[in-house]
Amino acid sequence: MKTENLHIPMPKISKRLKLLLAIEISLLLLAYSFIIHSHYRAETQKSEKAIQQLNYSLMTTIQYSTSTLDTLTKSPLSNPSYAITPSLWTYLTAPTKIRENPGQFEALFIDKYYQLNLLFPDLNALFLFSPSGQVLTYKYNNTHFYSLSPLNQKTWVEPIRRKGGAITFFTKDELLSLGYQTNNDVLFAGRQLNNLSPSQPAVIIIAGLDIADISVAFEKHKIFDSQHFACFDAEGKLLFASDDFSAISFEAIKNHKTFSEDGINYNIMTDNHFGLYSVIATKQSDITKSYTSLNYIFIFFPIILLSSLFVSVHIIRTVLYSYKKMSEKIYTQSITEKDLSLQMLRSQINPHFLYNTLDSMRMSALNTGYLHHAKMCELLAKILRYGVSDTANVVTVSEECMHLDEYIQLIHLRFPNIDIHTYIDASINNCKIIKLLLQPLVENSVNHGLENNSSHGVIQIWGYKQNNQLVFTVSDNGNGMPEDQLKLLQDYLDEKNSAFKSIGLKNIKKRIQLYYGSEYNLTIDSRLYQGTSVTVTLPVIQ
Repeated sequence: MKTENLHIPMPKISKRLKLLLAIEISLLLLAYSFIIHSHYRAETQKSEKAIQQLNYSLMTTIQYSTSTLDTLTKSPLSNPSYAITPSLWTYLTAPTKIRENPGQFEALFIDKYYQLNLLFPDLNALFLFSPSGQVLTYKYNNTHFYSLSPLNQKTWVEPIRRKGGAITFFTKDELLSLGYQTNNDVLFAGRQLNNLSPSQPAVIIIAGLDIADISVAFEKHKIFDSQHFACFDAEGKLLFASDDFSAISFEAIKNHKTFSEDGINYNIMTDNHFGLYSVIATKQSDITKSYTSLNYIFIFFPIILLSSLFVSVHIIRTVLYSYKKMSEKIYTQSITEKDLSLQMLRSQINPHFLYNTLDSMRMSALNTGYLHHAKMCELLAKILRYGVSDTANVVTVSEECMHLDEYIQLIHLRFPNIDIHTYIDASINNCKIIKLLLQPLVENSVNHGLENNSSHGVIQIWGYKQNNQLVFTVSDNGNGMPEDQLKLLQDYLDEKNSAFKSIGLKNIKKRIQLYYGSEYNLTIDSRLYQGTSVTVTLPVIQ
């Protein structure tokens, strides 16, 4: 039907009909305006939530790399009881021995490097300097040195010393002053390792880690093509960034969680442990482009309505249908993004390499009679297999308890003075819960409640159904905490402060509310010198 066939000559229309038509058109315009406004608000909230989730996943991968660097620059060399080659520590704490037998020192260091490279395949370089900044030795992969220079006292040695053994992150440009050059994306960190006290430094260690996988994972999971990311340290140094990331004031990053500048939306997330900042930049036009087309329709809608009532009704129906489809798309996208953090973490790990390495270590321990160590390797392999496998992120309570039992066995081997008792109601065994829920709670009790407690430690794990909810409680008889510290911890979990460095309990709470909603939660009860209990509530899902 042509539009002109629907035209009614205005002079022939009664005043009442004109009024009714005007009212009808006004109501339709108001309805359409409400739909546009509602869609605008919903679309904005969904986009902001999706970007926040993407940044959470980005920070997770950054934390994995920075924790690896923390281990590389501290644990293997700073604690001789856990070192793969303790004799290397003997050389570092007695510099005269290096000068007496430099060949053996170099051989021990190279052996150490290759052993660390097996445990951390992304290890790119490892440098050792004397406390004064002189080169002791170094090893690297896919890297070229025109000349390896000593550390400058003012720009290198003094800043590292001021941190008293804490980790310091460096940019690739800062490493150029040492003669370092590489085409890889590498993150560097260093620290001063002390002998007996901060006044007796043994060595300055600097490690480089290949972080190309961070960019690959971000490119794979970013929401808009124009999105870019960057990572800053606590001092405002740009450690690494994706291509075309625009320069931005560090003061703005430090003082905001989100803000917009020059048509760019910035989302910021902070790592409280190392003081790092992850920033995702998104064009504001990308966030609004999904509803811009509807705004254009709204501009011309009154003209269409005045021309033909039929056309106006048709357009309203089309808009409602489009709104429904877009809402379904956004909902589907939000469901998919719930697993993005775990997926990006898995992308950083080569499971088969870990399993094969642990199995080789287990067989070596068996052959040499170290049955205790062999059992630990076997249990650790099972725990890793459960954690990083590509199975569904929702498991039964029974499956989660089987994994928990393997972790408990590992804890008994490490800490014989800790008893762990499990009381799980058999009626909930087939209920579905998110994966890796209980083990982190037990680990928290061990690390913060009982590890440094000389007395006999007891951990109790309860699981039951109450008021149509699943309730899991992990309690210990450890150190506990006073009321003021407990209040600070609860506020930290609610993101009201940054008083704590640990992210374990906070991650559990975020996962619970991400999957089940804000009505489900994690609560803590603690009494000084009496112990701590952590309780989580979940819906009953069969």
